[in-house]
Amino acid sequence: MFLNRLPLAEKEAFIRLAHYVADVDDDFSPKEQHIIDKYCMEMQIDDTEYSRDSFDLVSVLSVFEEESHKRIVLLEIMALIFSDGDFHQSEEAVLNQIVEHFGLNPNLVIVYKEWARGILALYVQGEALVHL
Repeated sequence: MFLNRLPLAEKEAFIRLAHYVADVDDDFSPKEQHIIDKYCMEMQIDDTEYSRDSFDLVSVLSVFEEESHKRIVLLEIMALIFSDGDFHQSEEAVLNQIVEHFGLNPNLVIVYKEWARGILALYVQGEALVHL
C-alpha cells in the first residue's frame, strides 16, 4: 500500500525482509507468498532469491534510514504476519527486533496490528466482491 514510496535499495531490502518474516515460523504459507507477490507488483520489482542461511536481519534493517520509511516497513510487515491468520512467537520476536532496531515506540505494534487486521479483512471482502 505504501511500498511504492521507498527507493529501489529499500524495496529490495524490504522483499528480503518479507521472505525472512514469512519463513521465520517454519511455515511459509501460500497466503504469505501471495502477499509478497503483491508487494513486488506494487513496487514494480522482481521477487528475489532468499536463503535463510545468508540472511542478516541487522544489515537489511540498516538500509532503512528515514523515519517514515521505517514505519512503512512496520505496517507492511504486520500485514504479512497476519495474512495467514496466525501470530507465531517467532514472528512476534522478529517484530520486536524490528521495532527495537528502528527505535520506534513499541506501542505502535498495537495500533499497527489492528490496522493490519482491518486492511486484510477489507482485502478479503474485496476479493469476494470481485468473484460475485
